[in-house]
Amino acid sequence: MKLGFLIDRWQPSRGGAERALTRLASHLEGRGHEVLAFGERGPLPADAAPGRFQRVSARGLMRGSRERSLAEAMLAAAERAGCDLTIGVRHLPRVDVYWPHGGCHRATLELSGKRVTGRHRTFVELERDLLERGGARVVVCVSRLVRDEIVRHYPRSAARSILVPNGVDLERMAPHERAAARARLEAELGWPREGPHECPRIGFVGRNARLKGLDTLLAALARLVDRPWRLVVAGLRRPRAWERAARDAGLGARVVVREWVADLDLAAGVDLCVLPTRRDPCPLSVLEALACGTPVITTARAGCAEAIRPGRDGEVLADPEDSDALRAAVADWLERVRSGAVDPGAVRSCVEDRGIGAWLARMERAVLEAAERRAVR
Repeated sequence: MKLGFLIDRWQPSRGGAERALTRLASHLEGRGHEVLAFGERGPLPADAAPGRFQRVSARGLMRGSRERSLAEAMLAAAERAGCDLTIGVRHLPRVDVYWPHGGCHRATLELSGKRVTGRHRTFVELERDLLERGGARVVVCVSRLVRDEIVRHYPRSAARSILVPNGVDLERMAPHERAAARARLEAELGWPREGPHECPRIGFVGRNARLKGLDTLLAALARLVDRPWRLVVAGLRRPRAWERAARDAGLGARVVVREWVADLDLAAGVDLCVLPTRRDPCPLSVLEALACGTPVITTARAGCAEAIRPGRDGEVLADPEDSDALRAAVADWLERVRSGAVDPGAVRSCVEDRGIGAWLARMERAVLEAAERRAVR
């Protein structure tokens, strides 16, 4: 088949959705399909993006009208190119396979308390076209959390919504990388060489720090200053503001904030991953940490929390605003790390069935199912 991939940026190095979509495209290209990509921005110099990229442009002065214009332009370009099937992760009026990595937009607005105005109104209208009015033939949900959100807000989408949990690179992310990753992390951050029993390392990853609960984590750690630990925070939009927040919380040099740290070093180089997120459809950083044998403390609002066996691989907190529960969980796991009670191999076992190969095979079946539905119609 000739497959059209629709996304704003065809840049695998940019983020989770971009990386996932291009990885699927590479797999399908290897299976003999022709891959074309349509978006506003093409590959960066360092990107090894599959297929052929075609740039499309949006029109309109307001953000909402530009978003709708871009959606229509992508679909028109794919139709002109003769694509047999379209696959999209952004809001579109119609698409064969809809893969919403950001989850349900109405659920996002509901949790954030934002009003449905401006571009958000456009996103909700397009989402309704896809999910309630049948614009998407197949809806692929990256976690049960996402599927539940979508079916709750758009009940008519239930029969077309399938669950394909995100996968993780089990070959690259592995417990045997822990010692080398810890050494690299200590060298990069200027930390002293200390073993887990001396000073456990905590990792936090997130672009939107408040949404991911960094404020709650800092509040919890401010009540654990009598214990040894160090925290690395990576991937933030405004790192300096959060450096000040850490200082204001009295944490000083114990917290290092960076815009970027290598994903393997963050997953395998720390002793505990903490993501007290207020909402995250399926954070890859959690899956990568678990694959490396790093226990994770997160909340029930993280899609991949479903992989964690509480008390064995980490903890899943019911309320992301409960800093008391977070403090207690962090204190407990810091003690487990220091006493040597954490078995990286046992932690990793909770994601052993979520390897890249199995995930891509499930995604390929979803694409073929969409093709069958299109052929019937």
